[in-house]
Amino acid sequence: MQYNVQYEICSVLFLLLLFFISSKKKQFENLQSKAYYIYIFVIFSNTCLDIISCYTIEYYQQCPIWINYIINTVFLSTQGIIPVIFVLYTHSKVQQIQHTSRKLIKLACIPAACIQVLMIINLWNGCIFYFDSSGYHHGLLHDLLYVNMACYTIGVFIYTICVHNIIGWKQCMLIFTIIAVAATPTIVQFFIPNYMLSGLGTTMSIFIMYLTSENITIYLDATTEALNREAFTRHLKHEWNNNNLEHIFAIALDNFKIVNEIYGMEGGNKILKMLVDNLKKEYEENQIFRFGGDIFLVTVPESSDCSKELDKIHRILSKDYILYNADVGLSGCISLVHMSNHEEGNLIRGIDYAISKVKEIGKGQFFELDEKAYLDMQRRMAIEQAIIEAIEAGHFEVHYQPIYDTASGCFHSMEALARLNIPGYGYVSPEEFITIAEKNGTILQIGLIVLEEVCRFISRYRIQKYGIEFVEVNLSVVQCMQEQIHQEIQEVISRNHIPPSMINLEITESAAAYSEEQLIRNMARMSLSDITFSLDDYGSGYSNINYLVNLPFSIVKIDKYIVWAAMKKVSSRKVLENTIAMFKCINLKVVAEGIEDAEMMDTLIGMGTDYLQGYYFSKPIPAEQLIELLEKEQKPNENKAK
Repeated sequence: MQYNVQYEICSVLFLLLLFFISSKKKQFENLQSKAYYIYIFVIFSNTCLDIISCYTIEYYQQCPIWINYIINTVFLSTQGIIPVIFVLYTHSKVQQIQHTSRKLIKLACIPAACIQVLMIINLWNGCIFYFDSSGYHHGLLHDLLYVNMACYTIGVFIYTICVHNIIGWKQCMLIFTIIAVAATPTIVQFFIPNYMLSGLGTTMSIFIMYLTSENITIYLDATTEALNREAFTRHLKHEWNNNNLEHIFAIALDNFKIVNEIYGMEGGNKILKMLVDNLKKEYEENQIFRFGGDIFLVTVPESSDCSKELDKIHRILSKDYILYNADVGLSGCISLVHMSNHEEGNLIRGIDYAISKVKEIGKGQFFELDEKAYLDMQRRMAIEQAIIEAIEAGHFEVHYQPIYDTASGCFHSMEALARLNIPGYGYVSPEEFITIAEKNGTILQIGLIVLEEVCRFISRYRIQKYGIEFVEVNLSVVQCMQEQIHQEIQEVISRNHIPPSMINLEITESAAAYSEEQLIRNMARMSLSDITFSLDDYGSGYSNINYLVNLPFSIVKIDKYIVWAAMKKVSSRKVLENTIAMFKCINLKVVAEGIEDAEMMDTLIGMGTDYLQGYYFSKPIPAEQLIELLEKEQKPNENKAK
């Protein structure tokens, strides 16, 4: 009988190599490290037992037969248990991603349990193996050991791929190839029983299981050992499919950039790891996710008391976080999202929305995405979708509000105002959708599309013939910061063949305050081509006179709330009157917004205001209606001239 110990020794060396690779990849620091240690140790010990068995069998005449029975019984029993250990290890890792049924564990133990029963019976009838005067022999049921190993190998493979879709098809082809290689030792031993290759076959089968299950670690965040965003997505899908609704707490740490600046990225990562470790003391590992950066999610069952869970998270954040002998104080905004309020497709967006809202409220605050907030979120989503559709169509609806010249008694210019009409919501104010567009970055495209619409309007209707000298177009904060904005604006104007002097760019105080240096450069470049500028909403922000001194504004627009306050209070009227006089002294034209009646008009004219704008003259209207208004206005003036 040939006992090819060299093959078994090769399998031991192979296991040591696998152990070395795993340690280099820091596999032992991830997930169920203890289980991983156990199965590597058991396989290694089992293969060593096989080597000992080969030697004792070969020299069994010098070794009592009962020792050979004990060694081979332990070896074959362990060989039947090894796959169960690996299945439990794989299942424990998958369970971190999503809740899985405990029935699978019971089912996985059945084949191994049957093998253990047969090993006990084997002591009496030799159904698995036996010894006689010629040596060691396989019993009638010995091949069940191979069937057992094959069941587990294929089972783990199907479990991780088909049920949880954990690895790709290229990896599947590779593992199918390895399965064929792993089956070779078993096939050889089946047809040539004299070759002892059990250890090698076991090792190769376990290697297949390892290659399959190690891909589960792609769902683990390497820095904190919490599950990552992709794992959360899969977790949600599983919970939706099983109708297990949850509450989701989102923790967004406050000013964590400061921690990174003081202690470096390495120190910041240690703090994040401490936070996750503290969370794991209160919650299961499959309840904690790193959603991205310094944002973490904690999921709790729908039956949980949210107020108690909120207090628990606050206690975790308020714990001592000691780094380099210094106490790093942590605080964070916490938002709460209920799965029951959402459809499966927009829950992630709901979490993002809740995080952004709680950050707007302030540090250490709490925000619950309840039914009312959910309706607000739906409105915002509808606005975002309408913006995208308008950009894709290359068209934004633009309304125009005429501006009255107090000296000539005619309309002198007009302001272009973008409008967004959303089905189910109607027209949305620019204050609302422009703010959203500035946050999601679409404002740059909107600004150029609106400018294109205005230039087409000027070119099509030749509005100069109605006495209109220019059209005011808003320039957003984000646009003011762009290095190439002057080129893009000039290209649009040139493409529509209109004089640059027909465009007056309105810039708010907040834009001037946010990017004054860049704005100075852009305004200087555009001023060379006769584009003019207005400072919009003066009095609503910082009201800093330096902007008017340092930047080439020709017009100042006084915010309507300042005008309205002047109509109600004497002191406010004095402030407005002196403000207008100040602007006149530095040769700036003044526009008063919000004029609603003849009394307000007369008062502002008496103060020396150059231009008036408001509903008293016209609300913002579409281009066709504005042209009709200008034509009606022109006829009485023509008759007066005659």
